[in-house]
Amino acid sequence: MRCAPPESSRRSFLVGSVLAAGALTLGCGRGSSAGTDTFTAAFQGSGAGEGIDPGVNTLFIDEARMKAVYDGLFEVDGSMTPIPRLAESAEPNADGTRWRIELRDAAWHDGKKFTARDVLYTFSRVLGPAPQRPFIAASSLDQVDLAGSRAIDDRTVEIVLKRPSFEFLIALSVYGTKIVQDGAADFARPVGTGPFVFDSFEAGRQFTAHRNENYWDGAPAIGQLRIVSAEADARVNAVRGGEIDYADNLTPSAARTLAGHPGVTLVSTPGSGIHFFAMKTDRPPFDHPDVRRAVMRMVDRPELVKVAFEGQGEVGNDVFGKGYQYYADLPQHEYDPDEAGRLLRRAGVRELSFDLFTAPVAYGFVEAARLFADQAAECGVRVNVVLGSKDSYYTDALRTGHLTMGQSGPLPIPNHFASRLLTGSPQNRTKWSDPQFDALYTTAQATPDPDRRAALYRGMHEILHDRGGFVFFGTTHWNSAAGDRFRRLPAAVPNSHDWARFDGVSAR
Repeated sequence: MRCAPPESSRRSFLVGSVLAAGALTLGCGRGSSAGTDTFTAAFQGSGAGEGIDPGVNTLFIDEARMKAVYDGLFEVDGSMTPIPRLAESAEPNADGTRWRIELRDAAWHDGKKFTARDVLYTFSRVLGPAPQRPFIAASSLDQVDLAGSRAIDDRTVEIVLKRPSFEFLIALSVYGTKIVQDGAADFARPVGTGPFVFDSFEAGRQFTAHRNENYWDGAPAIGQLRIVSAEADARVNAVRGGEIDYADNLTPSAARTLAGHPGVTLVSTPGSGIHFFAMKTDRPPFDHPDVRRAVMRMVDRPELVKVAFEGQGEVGNDVFGKGYQYYADLPQHEYDPDEAGRLLRRAGVRELSFDLFTAPVAYGFVEAARLFADQAAECGVRVNVVLGSKDSYYTDALRTGHLTMGQSGPLPIPNHFASRLLTGSPQNRTKWSDPQFDALYTTAQATPDPDRRAALYRGMHEILHDRGGFVFFGTTHWNSAAGDRFRRLPAAVPNSHDWARFDGVSAR
């Protein structure tokens, strides 16, 4: 999951100082000729926590830079379905243990040809000894048998898997799988195959790159791209004042502030931020399935969306990925205090009380937690809202607590299962472990027929909808705003191919 960094008490981006420092470049880039314009985009920054290594850096602003410099073999579209990028095609053998991938005729920014050796090197880097920060895609690509995989020729690679998988293209689309050049070890000045060629990067401030005239997918229309780090208020003020051309990830209140503002276009993309409560199923009281079922009936989802999201969102139904490939449309869970009480009595639970661990790491978290406590009180359950540190919340919530909160960006449903719900998954926030669920996943991966796979995934969703540990209570919109100097601005759900891609942008 790509995650926005926690809000910082200091400004990681001072609009005046950063733009003043770049004033000469910015001024020179505002010509009207095609390919000479400079486009400036602002994202939530995280100071020294930002990076430009596609194997380890995970923030939204990191991803925006990666999209400029690098390409993956595959990426996902808005429905979280893989689409080819550096790969022209990919075909499995009969049992799904070998994939033959045909590669595009592309070149690196230093002029070298992109070849199968670059693909194998990227896999070996991800699957080799981990650096201080682990490689993001290590668990997704652990099914790859490196010793058996080979380059058939420069533009054909055969990937051998340790176990059957007809969903391998999803593994090739996840975070951390962008292709790096054979032998690359120093990412201070990255060389990619992407639409923009690296110029400079200063963590917590700005990144600059110029257009790749020889990009395999067509040269960008703009001459220079600047991505700057900015906190929420700075992004709003800068796009309103015309100091930047694009502001990412705005709150509902910020979106209302900009709505109708002259010279500013607001884009709101639904289905983008998936909010949840996570019950740890390996400890009381949530080790009992009827207690988990009861909690699902204690949540007034429409009221949470109305209050915590200021009405800008959609009601969830406790399974992940509405609108994505393989989503199971199941009966809506409703707020039902009477049914919650009946389930608790069946579980033999009296005077239920538990802590809800949260922090102000995302818009609406604390408001949603306190509102849920009120809703649970109507069911005779006491929920104590405990506020943690916003700087360490996601690490703390993974390891401690009984009921926690979280937010996910879009990702393919099979990847959601693999990374968060299989026994031993690295991001298993609910500590979910169910042999039937694990077996269905293994069978689905080895099933060549897409309709049969979909039926197996539906069975997994039915298990979670009945007695899982997640309460996906709502999905928020993703708000961005742009000035009127440019057209063809990106508008897509986060983590998809079209999100934060600026190679299609052109001057009006």
